[in-house]
Amino acid sequence: MSIELGLSRITRLLEHLGNPQNSLRVLHVAGTNGKGSVCSYLSSVLQQTPYQIGRFTTPHLVHVTDSITINNKPISLDKYQDIRLQLEALNKSHSLKCTEFELLTCTAFKYFCDLQCQWCVIEVGLGGRLDATNAIPGSNKACCGITKIGLDHESFLGNTLAEISKEKAGIITKGVPFTVIDGTNDPGVVKVVKDTCKALGSKLFITDSHLNGNIIDTKAWGCFNLAKLPLNGEYQIFNLRVAMGMLEYLQLNGLINVTKDEVSARLAKVDWPGRLYRMDYCYDRLSRKTLPILMDGAHNGSASIELAKYLRKEYGDQPLTFVMAVTSGKCLKPLLQPLLRPVDRIILTQFNSVEGMPWIHATDPEEMKDFILSQDYTRDVAIENNLRRILPSLANASEGQRRPIVVCGSLYLCGELLGIHNSHLKE
Repeated sequence: MSIELGLSRITRLLEHLGNPQNSLRVLHVAGTNGKGSVCSYLSSVLQQTPYQIGRFTTPHLVHVTDSITINNKPISLDKYQDIRLQLEALNKSHSLKCTEFELLTCTAFKYFCDLQCQWCVIEVGLGGRLDATNAIPGSNKACCGITKIGLDHESFLGNTLAEISKEKAGIITKGVPFTVIDGTNDPGVVKVVKDTCKALGSKLFITDSHLNGNIIDTKAWGCFNLAKLPLNGEYQIFNLRVAMGMLEYLQLNGLINVTKDEVSARLAKVDWPGRLYRMDYCYDRLSRKTLPILMDGAHNGSASIELAKYLRKEYGDQPLTFVMAVTSGKCLKPLLQPLLRPVDRIILTQFNSVEGMPWIHATDPEEMKDFILSQDYTRDVAIENNLRRILPSLANASEGQRRPIVVCGSLYLCGELLGIHNSHLKE
């Protein structure tokens, strides 16, 4: 099984389901990096009693149900299975041959429709134009957001920023009134989105591209000067500006009514595991002993550069220990070159098969080791295929060998680690 982009299969399945997507009011977010963060900001600010705020983000971290939430609560396993069985029956009886992601997307649409969500925050899975989430009509999208666009998934989206940008901008369809784009994007990327908006009559807002501390100027609420960003990483100010640009449009057009104090309070509660996420990992279920780690799902060159900036700022020249697995097919050089230094140690591992995505697997650690040594990034390279063994061994290291631990390279790795941690806490 492989990724098959296109809207024909999911469109037919949704028709047999009664087109639940046509009753949703949607905020649609595309981009290479930062989509999940923007969705988290949006859903957090929109959440207020008695509203139902749906959010669909992929990939999941621990369980597939984590991808579909209402008011930050995942869909129950029973409800998920009920909808999935219905979809699988339709898929089979009509010989639609829908992909796993299309079935998951339909599950989210049906669930949000059944519970009559006031807002649905939808993250694009891959690309935009032909992504299953783009089965949502433009007239149902109150606003679109485009985060930072970089080179990723070139085999599906194109080999240049311009080609990839056209795919991402494909979420801007006829009927979308307003679009926000991260102003730090390459000028060529901005031009593609600007041309798309002009052709389709969508007003474009380009966010401030300057760092300017943690400042966000809005017409709706005035100036926010945040003492601390809701999520780690200086680049998060740019993700937050995209979300705030979208929310400002809703506020100014009477689609939401949220005070400045409410915005600030809700942003302070934002939580998005797997992105520069600090945790005390429980590595021993009996003693409940923990080990501090920094976990980040950086899985492409742009994200790796941002992770490296954060690590240098936090740890300076201090040697680090990386625990890493990378999805097969990824280009290793853009991912590893910004991160690794000769003083660092790297432990290469794998993650297990991903539920609902049997085509995804980890790069062979031996292959990664050969590449790292050939590039002379560091000579301190080890392999441990069993993820459960790695952190206990690091915890038991002598005082002189202890270093800050960074788990990165794939959200699938982060999710598996989080799953082990949660299981230890429950036992």
